[in-house]
Amino acid sequence: MSFSETLREAVERVDGAVAAIILASDGIPVEEHVTERLIDFTDLSAEASTLIKDIELASEELQLGEAREFALISERCGIFLRKITEEYYFALVLRPEGNFGKARFILRTLVPRIENEF
Repeated sequence: MSFSETLREAVERVDGAVAAIILASDGIPVEEHVTERLIDFTDLSAEASTLIKDIELASEELQLGEAREFALISERCGIFLRKITEEYYFALVLRPEGNFGKARFILRTLVPRIENEF
């Protein structure tokens, strides 16, 4: 299954999902599938790099082990990121009324399908 098919599937299977993006940990987008631009994805890519580093550092400092998944929920949208490898993340963007639980489930099931491609 190609990245674009996987991204499209994620958006289609989650109520309220409007975008799915594969990001490098340095913030460079690898591929995206977007049906609605709730936020500027260039800004998301740039900020995700900082968020990823900060969350990984906090997880390490708290001796929690590897941070695999995190979410940012705001008035405008929900952003869920799940680690694919040390260098790549799968991001799913939802409208505020989207199904956040299903988003987490879909990320948990789709990431193993593509991780061998990295």
